[in-house]
Amino acid sequence: MPHTNTQYGLTKLALLNTAGYSKCVIPLDKPVSICAPNNTGKSSVINALQFPLINDLRLTEWDGHSIEETRKFYFSSDRSFILLEANLPEGKVVIGVAGLGPVAGYEHQFFTYQGELNLDDYYEDRKLLKYSKVFIDLNNRGANPVELKPNELNALLTGGPTKFDSRVNLRMVPLANNSDAPIYKEIFRKILNLHNLSAQDVKRFILKVFDRAISAGAIDFYEVWQSSFEQVNRARKQLELLESQQDAVESLEQLRQKRGELKGKLSHLQPKLDIALTEWDDYIQSNRDELSEELESIVFQQSGLAEQNQLYTNQLNQVAIDLADIERWLADYARLDQEFALTNLDTLTNRLTESRAEYESLSHGIQGIKGQNLSTIVSRRREVDRQLRTLERQLKNIEYNLYSRIREDLSFNEVDLIARLFNQDVLNLATTKQGDVQIEDEAAFSAFIEQIADNIKGTTLELPGATMDLSDLSAPDMSTTEDKVALAEQIEALKLSLEELETQEEIAKDLESKLTEREVLYEELKKAEKDLEQFKLYCALSDQYDEKLSLKEQLIEEKAIIEIKQQDITAKSSQLADQRSQIKVKRDQLERQHQRMAESAKRRMDDRLELRQGYVVPYPIEIKIDMDSLSDQLDQFNEECRDLNLTNLNIENSYKMVFNSGVTKFDIEEDEDTRLEKLISAFHNLDNEREAIERQSRVALTEVASTIKGLRQDLDRLKNEMNSFNRKVGKNHISNLKDFRIDVIERGHIVDAIDTILATSESYEQGDTLSVFDMAFSNSSLSNQQLEDAKDYLIRAGSEKGGLTLSDLFDVRFKVVNRNDETEYFDRIDSAGSNGTRITIKLLCGMLFIRQLLTEKEQGRYQIPIYIDEAADIDPENQKSIIEMAVSFGFNPVFASVKPQTSCNYIVPIRTTRDGKLNLVDQKDWIECLHEEDKALASEDRRAEAEAEV
Repeated sequence: MPHTNTQYGLTKLALLNTAGYSKCVIPLDKPVSICAPNNTGKSSVINALQFPLINDLRLTEWDGHSIEETRKFYFSSDRSFILLEANLPEGKVVIGVAGLGPVAGYEHQFFTYQGELNLDDYYEDRKLLKYSKVFIDLNNRGANPVELKPNELNALLTGGPTKFDSRVNLRMVPLANNSDAPIYKEIFRKILNLHNLSAQDVKRFILKVFDRAISAGAIDFYEVWQSSFEQVNRARKQLELLESQQDAVESLEQLRQKRGELKGKLSHLQPKLDIALTEWDDYIQSNRDELSEELESIVFQQSGLAEQNQLYTNQLNQVAIDLADIERWLADYARLDQEFALTNLDTLTNRLTESRAEYESLSHGIQGIKGQNLSTIVSRRREVDRQLRTLERQLKNIEYNLYSRIREDLSFNEVDLIARLFNQDVLNLATTKQGDVQIEDEAAFSAFIEQIADNIKGTTLELPGATMDLSDLSAPDMSTTEDKVALAEQIEALKLSLEELETQEEIAKDLESKLTEREVLYEELKKAEKDLEQFKLYCALSDQYDEKLSLKEQLIEEKAIIEIKQQDITAKSSQLADQRSQIKVKRDQLERQHQRMAESAKRRMDDRLELRQGYVVPYPIEIKIDMDSLSDQLDQFNEECRDLNLTNLNIENSYKMVFNSGVTKFDIEEDEDTRLEKLISAFHNLDNEREAIERQSRVALTEVASTIKGLRQDLDRLKNEMNSFNRKVGKNHISNLKDFRIDVIERGHIVDAIDTILATSESYEQGDTLSVFDMAFSNSSLSNQQLEDAKDYLIRAGSEKGGLTLSDLFDVRFKVVNRNDETEYFDRIDSAGSNGTRITIKLLCGMLFIRQLLTEKEQGRYQIPIYIDEAADIDPENQKSIIEMAVSFGFNPVFASVKPQTSCNYIVPIRTTRDGKLNLVDQKDWIECLHEEDKALASEDRRAEAEAEV
């Protein structure tokens, strides 16, 4: 309990342009109810306390959001602030967290200064300032703000030493030990997010809060057991080796006998090999000379055969060339014969002429349309067509047409003027019986023509009401009978022009196709020319055909004769090659044998072996040396020398194995045979060794027990600490509960296993006897089965968990006694009956653990905010009880709900701006609730003021 009625701590929280708020100011000095619809940002307000009060973001919690997302949410600009006002013994102080904006990666800066929180300091002309400008203005006003790093702010809050101690005092979390800051922050985080607090969290907090009562760390029981019994196991292994060394001794005896026999044989063979090796060089040289003479004779014969074979080869190559030429000639002739046998010169000549005509005609047409478009060609074709029809009509009607009829009645000049009035085609119309013009009344027609002529005065036609000047008109060129030949020639010329224009029109309509067609015609023309040339060549080759066939038969016959001769030479060469190969094989074998002898001689190691000292068995068989098999005998000799050397090594290694197994007392003998002989008699009396191992096993078990005894003692100390803790809790008012305890419940199997080992160890120390030797090596008997099971269980449990800790020895259970004396136990907080009970348990755990971390004389002196979400689910009576309990323990509850909770001193509604995008809470929005006790206190204050005035 505090020593004074004055309470300190946070008084106000303000958010500016952060977490979806344009501004949010809430009181923290008394219980407060924050009310707003769901998902409006109630939790965002209280979670903002994590920035200044926890400050290490690795220890914070943001409902599943990452730190990066959270930092961007709270500090999206360099005009975002989270501000706290606190009332401390030295006066009011402000703690601020300022956003640095996107450029700085949404980082933030901590700062603090003495004095009240005045939000006007953060605005200018109703516009929120940047942090850099705020910092300068605060300096100018004499507030002397200080920028802090997270670890510096943490030290100032918990009373740790910093370089700013002389300038500012922020101590409002008076921890008994500054090293408890991380666990304090973790618990504080949980009471801001009570819905996440579980029984496992409570157990973890117990271990950390009462950490100083715990001495033992994690224990690897398997390693402890193995380490303690290491010497026992080593002694047991030595004993087992001692008991099994009879086989090793028998092996050593066999190797020693084998070595004696090898020494006897090798010492018998050694001098004979030395003599044979001195004669070896003469034997090799004699064989070399004989083989060289045989080889020279064969080489000479092979040289002669090679010359003959080369001659025949050259002849065959020439015959092959001649045959190839004839075959190519015949192939060419066959191809030409197949192509031209059924044709003749006239046919090919006509085909060439036709192809050239078609190609030249199309080429001329394509050339003729260059620079002309289709419409021009069509226009020209129509004009020529019209002229052609006119001339044809003139020719047809040259003697009997309308023009000739008019000339009968008029003079030439009159006819010329009248002709200017008529179309030339009209004048060419026939006047025959079946013609286009039928003159039924000659006199009337003549009178009409003359009347027209009379109306022409000079070159002017006078008409009723009009005159027409004919001077600019020309009379059509009308042919007479005398022009008939010329007219026929003109018609023929026009027909040729018309035909040419029609061809050009056809080409112009599809020029691309005609160009392609011209290419095809060109290829056909070239092929026709080539065919004509090839036919002439075919005619020339036909005269030589019989001569070529005859020459081919002669060459084939000549080739067969040469091949038979060459085969005979090949057979002889093959025989000589076989003989030469055999000689080379013999010579190579001789050289390999000589080389092998040299290498074998180099590998001799008998000079390094003691063949005649120590235990030697005489060799009973006489050995003879053969020069042809000397290399084999020498290899065998070397192999047996290696065998002797290997036997020596095996004897040495076998003895070392025995020595390394722990049998070392015979190594003092310098002579090896003496050591081997004495080793055989060393394995008879082992009873004394077994008794020593029995005593050593008891000591090892005692060491194991002393190690795990610390865990058991820690569990007892923790239970005592929790009993003391629960007694302190019972002395306080606990909301709507009559009693509340956090019990430490032992985990039976693991604690029983530890107790079994401890009890067994104590019985050994008191002089009891038990076959610990059997237990140590899992050869359990009925009398030590319980101890063996305990050991196995602890090894298994430790392996599964990576080491045994105090946490593995217990669970927590919550005992709740309500006002009706009904007792309930809960292993899980969230399984408690009512929402009020669950909230009460979680609050108690969080508040009491924090209270336990504080210095005893200042517990309750500084109020710490706690957060209760969905407060509307708690009935008003429970709310009042929770508030009374929290305040008595030194905490200030902040309720959040959709509806206001009148059990609090303040109701703070959250409203939105006009556009609905930002939330807003101003201090003028606070609603203060006066309860009966508040009214009584206010009345008492007024009475006291009146008495003071009197």
